[in-house]
Amino acid sequence: MINKFALIPALAALAMATPALAADPRVNVANNSGMTVERVYMSETGTDDWGPDLLGRNVLRPGYRINWMHPAYTSDYNCYYDLKVQFVNGRTMQIRRFNACAASTVTVNSWSMNIA
Repeated sequence: MINKFALIPALAALAMATPALAADPRVNVANNSGMTVERVYMSETGTDDWGPDLLGRNVLRPGYRINWMHPAYTSDYNCYYDLKVQFVNGRTMQIRRFNACAASTVTVNSWSMNIA
């Protein structure tokens, strides 16, 4: 028979160790610009292809955010990404080589993007 109380310290140790096993490149993209974002692209730094639009048929209206994790993520090595947004008027902005494992939010402003 398993002693339930003996499992508690083991489970607690596992829970504390789990975040250290791998960084999590989940990124919130928040639109604080006052304009609608029509397209959002995120690709690993060093690739020539932006890949598909993360919004698909949707748009990112002012005041809204999306949460996204790159599907190709496999290890800490793949933490560096480039991000590109396109507004409905066609204007684009980019951030190159940001650490998605350390950043949790990219805020899109009218003329800049901030990483936090």
